[in-house]
Amino acid sequence: MSASQRRKRRHHHVWQYYLRPWTVDGALYCLQDGSIERRGTSAIAVEKDFYELHRLTAEDVALTKLLFGQGHPSAVRTHAHLLNSLMMPFQIAERMKDSPRREQIDAYLGGHASNVLEDYHASIEASFIPALESASKGDLSFYADDQRCIPFLNYLCTQYMRTKGIKERVLAASPALGRIWNIMIHMSATNIGASLYPERKRRALIVVNNRTDVPFITGDQPAINLKGTRPAPPDRLSIFYPIAPHAGLLMADVDEEPLFPAEGLTRGQAMTLNQMLFRASYKQVLF
Repeated sequence: MSASQRRKRRHHHVWQYYLRPWTVDGALYCLQDGSIERRGTSAIAVEKDFYELHRLTAEDVALTKLLFGQGHPSAVRTHAHLLNSLMMPFQIAERMKDSPRREQIDAYLGGHASNVLEDYHASIEASFIPALESASKGDLSFYADDQRCIPFLNYLCTQYMRTKGIKERVLAASPALGRIWNIMIHMSATNIGASLYPERKRRALIVVNNRTDVPFITGDQPAINLKGTRPAPPDRLSIFYPIAPHAGLLMADVDEEPLFPAEGLTRGQAMTLNQMLFRASYKQVLF
């Protein structure tokens, strides 16, 4: 994770590459605030400085360690490494606060704060491409592969956690998390993925093939928990993630059959999945 010279201010919380199957001539339809517009993917699920990294205070660090300093030792080490690598440029700059090159140092820190997490999300997205391409062809062999499964789960959990809707709901309930949220995304995704990884032999993963005349929609919360209820946090998990108008990934709950079939999806079932994704969206529904 490194900062380049050019600050990246437009941060997407839904991957543009993922949206391509819904596009025609580079654009798709977006329902927002009661109106429908045709937009390019660069104008979807984007916000200025959405993933900007804050220079954490001692209180911020203490809160992060309180929330993520327990659990499996390997996860705790992963969280500590992430936190240290993100904060190290700020720590070095603090020791050089009297440097005659302070202006250049501050410029570098600005780039680091703007770019480092946006670049990290981009690397997670890139790692998911092989699984996405395989799933698009109906090949889910990566799910049973101990190594190939890791980037798949990491991407899926990160995409679930990284969106505007999740952020707003969490911070409305816990405003104190605001300064550390952009780091918490990755720590939470790691913890969720670490739970799903050993459970995957008990969690079926299927491609739901939609051969009806009701294509799947997507939105600014493209990965949804079919067993999630608001406002209470869910205690069960079955993830649906449409990957094209005609196909979606569905991960079942532990020791249960998938809630929808891989083949033979009815028109009514396609509408039900679309309605669930519509309700889970924050502001933008895409088709």
